[in-house]
Amino acid sequence: MGSLPAMQRSRSALVSVSGHLAFIALLTLVGTSVGPPSFESQLIVGELFIASRETEATPPPAPAEPIAEPVAEPTAEPTAEPAADPEPSASEPEAAPPAPAPPPPQQQAEPIEPPERTVEPPAGPDAGERFAEVPLPAIEAAADEADGPLPQVAEGAPAAATEAEAIPLPSRSLASSEQQAVRRRLSSWTGSLDSATGTTLEWRDDGQDYTAVLKHVPASDATGMEQLLVELTTQRDGERLFAELRMNRIAFSNFAQFIDRWDPNVQLHDDLIDGRFHSNSEIRVSRESGAHPVFTGKVTVAGGDIRTDSGDIRTVGSGYLNRRTMFPAGLETRVRRIGLPPRAAAFDDGAVPADRVRRIPSDALLTFHADGSFELLALTGGAAAENGALGEEPFYIVADEGVDLRVRGIVNGKVLVYSPEHILIVDDIRYAADPRDASTDDYLGLVAERSVEIEEPDVTGPGDLEVHASIYARNRFTVRNYRSRPSGTLIIYGSVTAGSVSATEPRYATRIEFDDRLTTMRAPGFPLSDRYELDAVTDEWRVVAQ
Repeated sequence: MGSLPAMQRSRSALVSVSGHLAFIALLTLVGTSVGPPSFESQLIVGELFIASRETEATPPPAPAEPIAEPVAEPTAEPTAEPAADPEPSASEPEAAPPAPAPPPPQQQAEPIEPPERTVEPPAGPDAGERFAEVPLPAIEAAADEADGPLPQVAEGAPAAATEAEAIPLPSRSLASSEQQAVRRRLSSWTGSLDSATGTTLEWRDDGQDYTAVLKHVPASDATGMEQLLVELTTQRDGERLFAELRMNRIAFSNFAQFIDRWDPNVQLHDDLIDGRFHSNSEIRVSRESGAHPVFTGKVTVAGGDIRTDSGDIRTVGSGYLNRRTMFPAGLETRVRRIGLPPRAAAFDDGAVPADRVRRIPSDALLTFHADGSFELLALTGGAAAENGALGEEPFYIVADEGVDLRVRGIVNGKVLVYSPEHILIVDDIRYAADPRDASTDDYLGLVAERSVEIEEPDVTGPGDLEVHASIYARNRFTVRNYRSRPSGTLIIYGSVTAGSVSATEPRYATRIEFDDRLTTMRAPGFPLSDRYELDAVTDEWRVVAQ
C-alpha cells in the first residue's frame, strides 16, 4: 500500500490535534481544579507531542539497527541526565546489548543503566505501573556502594596486620598414643641438666621421631619449686609441630613418707600414711586381723614388692590383705629409684644474707615462740640463753660440725633447722597458724645428715606427740625406747624422708598426714631430688614455620 499526499497528511494531523485538545478541555472541566495535572494527563500530553512530531517528519526514518546502550566514560563525573536526549519514540524496540567491553582498571562500579536515570516514563499501556517500579538511585550512593565500605583499622596499625592478628595460629591435635609416648618418656625424668644450654632428648615411638629440649627454670625464692621448660618438636605430614610442656622438680617434702632402705625388722602395723608414699626397697606390712596400715595416697616401690611376715600380699583369700583395699589410690612396684643426695644441705651459704643465718657452735636447746621469736640455750658451759627473731623472710639456723640440736615450741615464720649430726624432738612442735589453711605461711624444715629422733619418754612425757614439720633424716628417723609402755600417737603433719626408720610401737601408733601446701611450696632450702615430674600433657600441637 502507498502513502497519502502531503495536504491530506496535514489535514489529518490538524483534525487529530483539534480532537485531542477538545478531550483535554473536557478532562480539565471534570477533574479537580486544584493542584498539578494528573499523571494520566501528562501521559496524554506526551502522546500528542510525539504524534505531532511524527506527522511533521517527512519521509519517516528508515528502521535502523538497535543502538547499544551508552557506557559511561571512566573519567567523566556521572550526571542526573544523559548528555543528549535520544530521539523519542512511542514504541522503541529493546536493544540487544553488545559484548561488554572490559571496564577500565580504576572503574569498579558497574555502569548505571539509562532507564534507571531518565525521568521520562516509558510508553505503553502499563506505563504508569512500570514507571512507579523504576528506582531513581542517587549517584553519590551508587558510587559509595561501588567503592565498598572503608576498612576499620586501629590507629597506628595497617589493615593487613589487623587481619593477621585475627587469624588464630594453626594447630593439630596430639593423638592419645602420642600423649602416652610423651608421658612414658618425660613423666618421671631423672638426669643431669646443663643449665646453660639445656639438655636434648631424642626418641622414636611408633615410627614417629620426637625431640625434647629441657631448660632449667629456677625457683622464684627459697620456698619455691624448680621447673623444667620442655620444648617438644616432631614432624608429621610435612609439617613441623611444636608443644611446650612444664615439669616440676620433686622436693623430698612432696612425699608424705619417703624411705630409702626399709629395715627388714620393721613392719608397718597400725599406721596411717595420708599422702604419697615411696620406698626405694621392698617394704613389709603386718597382716594381723584388725590391725593393718592404711595408705590414702599412691604407693610406689622401686625395688621388690610389698611383703608380709609370711609372704606376698594376696588379692583374694581369707587371712590375707587385699591390695585394692589397702592401696585405694594405687600401687606401683619396680618403679625407677629416686636417690638421696650425698649431702642433705640444699642451700648455698654464700647466697643467704648473713643476717638471715644463725650459727650454733655447741649443743643447744632451740625453742620457738608464737610471736616469731626463738631462744637458744647452750647445753654445755653454762652460757646464758640467746634470743632471735625469724622475721618475714626465710631464716636458717645452722649447727656446726659435731653439734646436736634439741627442738620444741610454736613456729611463726619460714625456717630451716640444720645439723650435720642429730636433731632431737623433745616436745610438741606446732605452727602458730593452722597449716590446714592454705593461706598460712609457716614452714619448718628439720634436716639432719645423720638422724632425726624422738626423745626418751621421760623427756617428751606421756600422751600424744604432735610435730608440724618437713623432716629429712639422711641416715635414720628413730623413736627412742619404742619398746616402752604405750603412750599415744605420734602425729606428724607435713612429711618424713629418711634413709631408714625404726619401729614406733608399742610406744606410739603413727599417723603421718601430708601438708597439702607442700605440693607447690617447701621449707626454705629443703632438699630436692633429681627427679622431675610432668605437670600436664598438652592435647595440641602448634604448626611452626620450617
